[in-house]
Order: sequence, then structure tokens, then C-alpha cells
Amino acid sequence: MKIETMDIEDKRSNAIIAWAKNPSNIISVLPNVVGIENNVVKLKFTRFLLFSFEGEFVVEPSFIGSGIVEYKLTDKKGNEIKIIISAEGKSGVKLSVSYSGEKEWIVGKGLHKILEEISNGIKNELSKLPEVEQQTVGSKNFSLSLSKISSISKLIMKSKLAKTEDITLKEGEVLSYVEGIISDFANYPLIYISGSGSSTFRLLFLNGELKGIYILKDGKDSFNEDDLNHLSGEFKIHVYVGISPRILEVLEQER
Repeated sequence: MKIETMDIEDKRSNAIIAWAKNPSNIISVLPNVVGIENNVVKLKFTRFLLFSFEGEFVVEPSFIGSGIVEYKLTDKKGNEIKIIISAEGKSGVKLSVSYSGEKEWIVGKGLHKILEEISNGIKNELSKLPEVEQQTVGSKNFSLSLSKISSISKLIMKSKLAKTEDITLKEGEVLSYVEGIISDFANYPLIYISGSGSSTFRLLFLNGELKGIYILKDGKDSFNEDDLNHLSGEFKIHVYVGISPRILEVLEQER
């Protein structure tokens, strides 16, 4: 097996992970691509201009927790390229790409180029984000704002309704359900989730990181994430998304 790694130092690791969770972003920056059809990419690697390896790889993404994104690219012969983007706290992210399979001496030489292109894609995405704004807004907690109807109304007016559904959740299932929503809308930096029923929960995420939580159960308020595990019953779910952290300025006015 051949492995290459690279570190990217940037405090906006959550924004990087959110970008990496979109398969289209990864596929669009891959070098050596000679064809794409749905989730299958055709890659061609060459060495010394005389030797080459070509294969059609199925792209399979997986999200491990909130801070690790993994892509497995596998062809019919079992040759596998694995790409991992993992958050390293506030210091940045670590990129790694590995290959196991036939003609490793050809494909292995192209792994560093894959890292470089993914790194360039990440840096291009970060260049679109206002760094100071990310640091100031991202460092704040908006849990108290989520307890106020006036704040919620303003947040909803500035966001886009992306999903509504009625769902029954057992005790301990809310967190995994929320993680699924975060994965589904990972290409949006701002996600607001509300669930109402016999109890109520409101969650605010910025670049995949929880920035606000409010729970109302049995007439008691809570701002503790652990209390989500004790919720159960039928819920009406609303998911709102936004493309800019500046939306949170409406909550700042309520603080």
C-alpha cells in the first residue's frame, strides 16, 4: 500500500469538512479523470510516458462523526483509492490518500498530485469565506436566542426552508437523526433544525458545528446537548438552511 499525507493549517476546519462532505466537490478537483458517469469516475495514471494504468472507480463517501470524511474509490478488480479528510481541532485538517492494488508503482506516483488538487480546492473555497466574520460569529453560542420566538422568526425569514417531515423517534434516536440531516445538507454552512411535538428542540449549526441548542420538555427549559438523548415521540421537523453566516446577525440583535 502507498500512502501520502498533507496538513492544511486553517482555523476554519469545520468549513473544510462541510466542503469535503459534498462528493461533487471532491470529484471536480481530482486529477487524472478521463470520464465521469454518476458516481463512477474513470482515472488514468501514467509514468515515464510509456506505462499507464486505467480503471473505472465507484466513489463511495462515508462520514465518521462530525470531523472525518472518507471516500473509497474501488474498481471491479478490487483496486482501491482511499481519501480521508480529518479535522485536527483548531489547527486545521489532515489530508491522506492511499492506494492498494495492481500497478502500485504507477498509481502511487500520482497520489501526491491528488493531495495537491484537493488542497487547492479547499483553499479556493476558503478564499470565498470572510475569515474575520467566520472567527467572530463562529466563536459565539446562540442557545439563549433559540429560546426566543422573536429570534426564531427573524432567523426563519432570512433562511430557506429545505425540508419538513413528520417522524416518530425513540429515546436515544434524536442525535443520529440530526446527524443524518447535517450530512444531507452539508453543502450549506448554516443549518437550523426545529422539532415540535410533546417536547421541542431547536438546533443551530454553523459549518457542521453546533452553535445553539434549546430544549423544552415537561415545561422545563434546557440548553444541554445530552438532554437530546432523553427525547422521544412524534415530531414535526423543519429544516432551514442558509448560505452565509451573516444570517446570524439577526440573532445578534436579540442578544
